[in-house]
Amino acid sequence: MSYGDGAVMAVPAHDERDFAFALKYNLPIKQVVAVDGETSFSHEAWAEWYADKQRGKLVNSGKYDGLGYEAAVDAIAADLAAKGLGDKKVQFRLRDWGISRQRYWGCPIPIIHCKTCGDVPVPDEQLPVVLPENVEITGAGSPLAKMPEFYECKCPKCGGDARRETDTMDTFFESSWYFLRYACPDNATAMVDERVAYWCKGGIDQYIGGIEHAILHLATSASRSPTC
Repeated sequence: MSYGDGAVMAVPAHDERDFAFALKYNLPIKQVVAVDGETSFSHEAWAEWYADKQRGKLVNSGKYDGLGYEAAVDAIAADLAAKGLGDKKVQFRLRDWGISRQRYWGCPIPIIHCKTCGDVPVPDEQLPVVLPENVEITGAGSPLAKMPEFYECKCPKCGGDARRETDTMDTFFESSWYFLRYACPDNATAMVDERVAYWCKGGIDQYIGGIEHAILHLATSASRSPTC
């Protein structure tokens, strides 16, 4: 029930999990996708080509026989829409993640909480916020929240007593931008400079470094089509 809207796919011939379920409970398995050159469809054992939707064409599907994957999806969706039974929908399974962590390791979130001014960014000239080294990690809560010498500070706006944020950023946050530094690694006064506009013009065409980087870390960047 955690998949999509909880709908049962019910295509045992072309979904490996449904296939295993159908075998276990002796349910009928009807082939509805055929792939050129593959003629060994069996109700007894799963084969990888059963799920090859891109090369496949519909069979045993009435008016939709012979249609390729994309054409079949469009045709079936159009018929469902005409009958008022459904519409095509694009659904992304990538969800927002919280960047804050109640822990010591990670980049401190550069925010100061002031009762008068609210949440105030740490001024540029005070960056980066550096983690203290004389920290005691017990495994119970954030060590930084137990260190007044770290969180007690002055508000950059009004000068009144304030509290520094004690959460740290999740590593995915830093991974969304760090590659930009490669465009200007010798800049000693700023994270990036105008060279980023040259090297990253139009977005990133290719990113090599594993699926986590290519799909997750760069999802919040200006990446156009990262690949791993």
